Amino acid sequence: MQGHYNWGFVCLSILIAVFASFTALDLAGRITLARNGAKKLWLAGGAVTMGLGIWSMHFVAMLAFSLPVMINYDASIVLFSVAVAILASFTALFVVSRERMANIHLLIGGLFMSTAIILMHYTGMMAMQMQAAVHYNKLLVTLSVFIALAASLAALKISFYFRVKSGNHFLGKLLSAIVMGSAISGMHYTGMAAASYRAEGHMVHHLASGGFRMDTAILAGGIGAAILTIQIFVLFSSGMDRKLAVQNKRLQESQQRYDSLVRHNLDIIFSLDASGSLLSFNPSLTDVLGYSAEEVPYLSFDSLLSEEEGLRAREYLAKTISGIPAKFDIEAIHKNGNSVILNVTTVPVYIDEKIDGIYGIAKDITEQVKALEIIHKQAYQDDLTSLPNRRSFREQVSRVLQEMEPSKSAAIFLLDMDRFKTINDTLGHSYGDLLLVEMASRFEKTIGADVLLARMGGDEFTLFLPNIKQVSEAEKLADNLLKSLNEPFMLNHHEIYTTASIGISVFPHDGSDIEELLKKADLAMYLAKETSKSNYQIYTKSIDSRLDKIQLEEEMRRGIGSEGEFILHYQPKIHIKSEEVTSLEALVRWNHPRLGFVTPADFIPLAEETGLIVPLGEKILRMAVSQLKKWHEQGFSHLQVAVNVATRQFMENSFLSELETILTEYDLEGKYLELEITESTAMKNVSRAIYTFNKLKEMGVEIAIDDFGTGYSSLAYLKDYPINTLKIDQSFIRNLSDGNTAGTDEAITASIISLAKNMQLNIVAEGVETENQLNFLKENDCDTVQGYLFSRPLSAEDLQEQFLKKPLLQT
Repeated sequence: MQGHYNWGFVCLSILIAVFASFTALDLAGRITLARNGAKKLWLAGGAVTMGLGIWSMHFVAMLAFSLPVMINYDASIVLFSVAVAILASFTALFVVSRERMANIHLLIGGLFMSTAIILMHYTGMMAMQMQAAVHYNKLLVTLSVFIALAASLAALKISFYFRVKSGNHFLGKLLSAIVMGSAISGMHYTGMAAASYRAEGHMVHHLASGGFRMDTAILAGGIGAAILTIQIFVLFSSGMDRKLAVQNKRLQESQQRYDSLVRHNLDIIFSLDASGSLLSFNPSLTDVLGYSAEEVPYLSFDSLLSEEEGLRAREYLAKTISGIPAKFDIEAIHKNGNSVILNVTTVPVYIDEKIDGIYGIAKDITEQVKALEIIHKQAYQDDLTSLPNRRSFREQVSRVLQEMEPSKSAAIFLLDMDRFKTINDTLGHSYGDLLLVEMASRFEKTIGADVLLARMGGDEFTLFLPNIKQVSEAEKLADNLLKSLNEPFMLNHHEIYTTASIGISVFPHDGSDIEELLKKADLAMYLAKETSKSNYQIYTKSIDSRLDKIQLEEEMRRGIGSEGEFILHYQPKIHIKSEEVTSLEALVRWNHPRLGFVTPADFIPLAEETGLIVPLGEKILRMAVSQLKKWHEQGFSHLQVAVNVATRQFMENSFLSELETILTEYDLEGKYLELEITESTAMKNVSRAIYTFNKLKEMGVEIAIDDFGTGYSSLAYLKDYPINTLKIDQSFIRNLSDGNTAGTDEAITASIISLAKNMQLNIVAEGVETENQLNFLKENDCDTVQGYLFSRPLSAEDLQEQFLKKPLLQT
């Protein structure tokens, strides 16, 4: 008996299979997301939905096949086939909902699912009641079994793939559903193809007694529509539920993250209601404050904060409740009574746009604050005496001075110990440190509460006396400070006496800022130390010039002992007739590291006053002889150098021996050295001068009387001096006329030249600056000239380059 297919129903059956497969793939992911009871419900509901889908595909496909006989269906067998389809779906969904699916699970699940599908199909075939017998082709039946197994394995594998795959993947699911639906349909139609039908008369009675019959089109369309509707509804429900599940999962994860953040946070996290009562807190509160979780709800502000801190905290909380976040540090009380410094941040909690409470975070910064205090102490406190240090003193005084009214005065004291270096060097630095500590203690007992005492470093202390009405108040305090040092210090059985020098400056008279006041106090202190020990000085403007002189003396002393500050320049002396440089006058220059070049007029008088002219003169002699020796070695053996000798140096007992040592050291004959002695020096102690001149003559050193004509020399003594040269002072040369008229200076100059000639002495005119002066000297038979007409004083290098290679005068 031959049958035929309704291709519309065939397409409908395949569509149902594809739809059912798509639903199965979607449900696989949904079941995985579900938890506990919801998972079981989705597994059961999904199995029913998917089973009905597969069964309806099978049943519609059977309805698509028609024979030339009437066909009824056994309702009980049909229901059984439905149950088998649901069982197959349950197996599939159960397998793919596992956390992991091993190959063995895939194989077992595939066997169960394929067996159930085959059983459903062939049970459904058994439900057919008609006047024909069904016979099966064993080969095609076997093929249908393999198709069922392959379809089941593929369905499980694909379903598990999309279950673990994140994202929507609609297109991938659709293609997979088409493959799965086609495979399931292929299994069914292969099974249908395995059946053949033969009409048999004895089955008439059976048809009449059982089964049911409906119009095939109505039945197929109704089942298809119903199943598709159910599938769509399930897909929609699954999608909505999945969306809700994803949202719920995100909410749960967010809540878990929040709970983890709160619970495991090292800082205290708490919430308060609008009245300020504690609603929640994390474990850090118990760790930081030492209370148990059971004790915390019963704590009050009074038990955690002092009265003052409690008021501050309430102010900040009230500010937060008003809608303004707050951040503040507060000192809480630990259960053991210790202080805990908390850095608190509070923010308002808004619910329905209304402030419902406060969230807060409190960070324990106790150790941080202690560390900052240590750093601040190191930065602003002297380690040795625990007094404020230089930085602290400057900042505190600057702040007070800025706020002080112009009508008020204040005093700055700078105190420096006398003999402190001696004590340090004699007893050691440990005793020096002990002495500083004891001095600081005495000073603290001497001063008033309004006086700021600080250690500037070393053995220097500073004091700030504010709001004084008269300078006498500062003088009184200085007296008390000096008196406090009258008693000796007992340091490890050593009785030590010490004094101090104090400099005082007054605000605003001596300066408007701390830097200027400290500078003036330092100048005053320096003068006090130079004047006498255990003394104080109040700054006055006259101190500046006195200290400039003292400072210049110190710097000159240092410069004499070093190399490079004091240098020699040389001015050539020109023999008028030969026009050659025959001699050089060495003139000292001071290249000060701070002031630059200092003129001799500024430092020579100070050197003579302080006695530094003696070591300076020796240095000049040594430099001049050393340079002259170099010139001789370079071939300028005719050169002679002239050096000025000051009165104090000339009168020194060691002068002759030092000069002899220098000449010997450089192996220079005395005849190449000329010493210029002023007329006043030669006449100061005639007998001593004659003795020294004679000794110099024995050495071969030549002697010139400098600035001749300006002093009070006696010609009687002059003839007894073994001198070689007279130098006409430049004051006479400067005033020589232009040659048209005769004057006093011309007469004096001519007389000195004549005197020198008659005494068989060389004559040198210094300060020659014009041609007229030179012509006058030529006419009067002067031997040698020097001055700016020929050259200013030059360094040794420049002079050698310009004047030691060619004659200077032109006839």
